[in-house]
Amino acid sequence: MKINTGTIRIPIERDNVMVGEIEVNPEDVVFAEKFYGLINELKAKEQEYGERLKGLENSNEVDEYGFPKSAETLIKISREICEYMRKRIDDVFGLGTSDIVFGKANTLDMFSQFFNGLTPYVTNAREKKIGKYLGNRASRRAVMK
Repeated sequence: MKINTGTIRIPIERDNVMVGEIEVNPEDVVFAEKFYGLINELKAKEQEYGERLKGLENSNEVDEYGFPKSAETLIKISREICEYMRKRIDDVFGLGTSDIVFGKANTLDMFSQFFNGLTPYVTNAREKKIGKYLGNRASRRAVMK
C-alpha cells in the first residue's frame, strides 16, 4: 500500500548555503488551519508592535555618547518580536523549524522572507485541493441543470 499524504519538502538555503529542509503538508486541514490562523494572528501582532514602536524610530534624541535614546527600547522590542515569531513558527511547522530556517540569526526581515517564500507552496496546494472539489461540484451542477 502506498499513501501520499501531500507532504512536501522545501529545501532551505541560508546565506547561500543549503542547511536542510522543512516538511510541510499544505493539504492537511489541521496544518492549513494553523497556518492561516498564524497569518491572522500576525496581522494583529503587527498592529500591536507598531503601536509600541510608534515614535521610537523617529526619535532624534541622543544620550551623552551620541547614541539614540530609543535604541535600547527598539532593540528590546525587536528581540521580543523575534522570540515570539520563532516560537509561533515552531508551533505551526514543528519544533526546531526556526533553527533550521534561521540558524542563530534574529532579524525582523528574515520572517518576511520565510513567509514570502513559503506562502506560494501553501496557497498553490490549497487551491488545487479546493479547486478539485469545487470543480466537481460545478460539473455536477452543470449536469443536473
